[in-house]
Amino acid sequence: MLVLAGLSAGLAGQDRIITLRNDTIVCKITKITRNEIQFDIVSQGVRAAGRLPLSEICSYSVSTLPMWEPGPAYPPAGTTPAGSLRIGFNGGMGYLTSSSESAEETMAGVGIEEENARDYYDNLKSGWYGSADVAWIINQRYGVGVKYKFFNTSAVTEGYFNLGDYYNLYYATYRENIYVNYGGLFLFYREPVGKKDLLSIYSAFSAGLTLYRNESEVFSQAILITGKAPGLDGTFGLEYKITPLVSAGAEVSVFASKLRKIDITDGETEQTQELDKEHHENLSRIEVSLGLRFYLWNR
Repeated sequence: MLVLAGLSAGLAGQDRIITLRNDTIVCKITKITRNEIQFDIVSQGVRAAGRLPLSEICSYSVSTLPMWEPGPAYPPAGTTPAGSLRIGFNGGMGYLTSSSESAEETMAGVGIEEENARDYYDNLKSGWYGSADVAWIINQRYGVGVKYKFFNTSAVTEGYFNLGDYYNLYYATYRENIYVNYGGLFLFYREPVGKKDLLSIYSAFSAGLTLYRNESEVFSQAILITGKAPGLDGTFGLEYKITPLVSAGAEVSVFASKLRKIDITDGETEQTQELDKEHHENLSRIEVSLGLRFYLWNR
């Protein structure tokens, strides 16, 4: 009876650490830092100190109750704790979803061959995309912050232009270089997948302001078109934790914005133009990208 009582008293209040190799260490956790867990082990009356990096730990628990009652469980080491700063960078491709049929007909109407007009707008629809975001992790799954996105596309064509002059055709090059910048507030949700919490799925939503810049050239004359409009952005992605501080991710995002008013200048004169509803400049696009995320103050 005394042996059982002594054994029960010796086991009560012990903590556990489970490593990625599925080994269990029964110990007394003395300190938890952003990089490691420090603990004491008592064997045959001798106390020994030890430590393990968080990158080698699957999960751990601290108990102040007898072993037959479960102690409070702590999240696996891979879980992002509250109070962390998440910084993400992404790069990939974007594709404009708006129809270009009306623009192709307009270009063909001034003399450009239909095939060249179609190729021009096919090239203009796809471009390079990049983004950066900073989010403060409120708890293990939710975060709030700011987001920036950038999109660039360009196209060029050349041919004979018919400007309504029955006697003359004008051979010229027409090109556009479009830049779309976006910044807004950013809401973030993350859901771990699997016991080790190395893989997670996440989604995000952002609302903010879109800035449009179109540098055009026709008949050797430069024309600048600018505008701004509200924008919305939604993201779904996968994230794999490489270390407690660095993760790699892949994501698909949908961006929506539409210009209703533009400013046009040739360097000498300026004008503001309200666009008819059927001629609103649709900047909506779908994006696919890869990136890295960095977690700071990840204690």
